[in-house]
Amino acid sequence: MSDGTQAQAGPVSLVCPADAAPAVSRLCTAIGAALREDGRQLQDEAPIRLVLEAETPQPGMLKARLAVEQGGLRQLGPQGELSAMDVAAIPEDRIDGFARTLLARTPLPSLQE
Repeated sequence: MSDGTQAQAGPVSLVCPADAAPAVSRLCTAIGAALREDGRQLQDEAPIRLVLEAETPQPGMLKARLAVEQGGLRQLGPQGELSAMDVAAIPEDRIDGFARTLLARTPLPSLQE
């Protein structure tokens, strides 16, 4: 949730799992959208890499975390879990909220160099 003070937010690279399940792909898209809304630029060769680690162990369940890679160091954010009962797929608005929660719980460095 941007308050207009994101001037120090540097560019990031978002890496998503290859051949991901539909819910994981939607989550990655939602994370990218949330980053842009917060003033981050997505670039392939950015000094900060966000790596989405996610799985869908069963229908209606999504487990995920973000890893932050910068300067040869890797820091894991906490794992979160999202589940929905009695639906064929997790609703997109729930995935959008989950993306924001993952970002809020993952410390993103800012670049002021």
